[in-house]
Amino acid sequence: MDIKFQGKRILVTGAGQGIGKDLALRLSKYKAEVIALSKTSEHLKKLLVEDPKIIPVCVNLRDWKATRKAIENVLPIDLLVNNAGVGHVSSFFDATPEDFDLVFDVNVKAIMNVSQVVAKNMIERNVAGSIVNISSQASQAALKDHTIYCSSKGAVDMLTK
Repeated sequence: MDIKFQGKRILVTGAGQGIGKDLALRLSKYKAEVIALSKTSEHLKKLLVEDPKIIPVCVNLRDWKATRKAIENVLPIDLLVNNAGVGHVSSFFDATPEDFDLVFDVNVKAIMNVSQVVAKNMIERNVAGSIVNISSQASQAALKDHTIYCSSKGAVDMLTK
């Protein structure tokens, strides 16, 4: 299989650090037009120092409306990588509704929100784009003190299917 990224517009969420940052930099090296989304402007500034061709988008994925507006402003997208994620470590008995909301807002709801905007535009343009959702082995294994995180990644797997 020969995959070419040259000329493709690729949106990577959670691109300010970690896997998302590395992915954004690598895709840019493969001549893709990369749109890097992060909630942290300082992370995006550092990313742009490494590769000024990357297009930064600073938005908090927990804000449904602001996220939709930000994504609509960078359309069209040919490939979406839903990489943003947060973890939370606490015992089952110590987990709070706020912990649950934070993890599910970023790890699950944001995937649905961003994917809806991008997929609808792909359909309107009649293009065969791709959406990749980054999950975790935690979706398949019950990890100690990771109840909320594991549950969110299980939800990502089901949303992807």
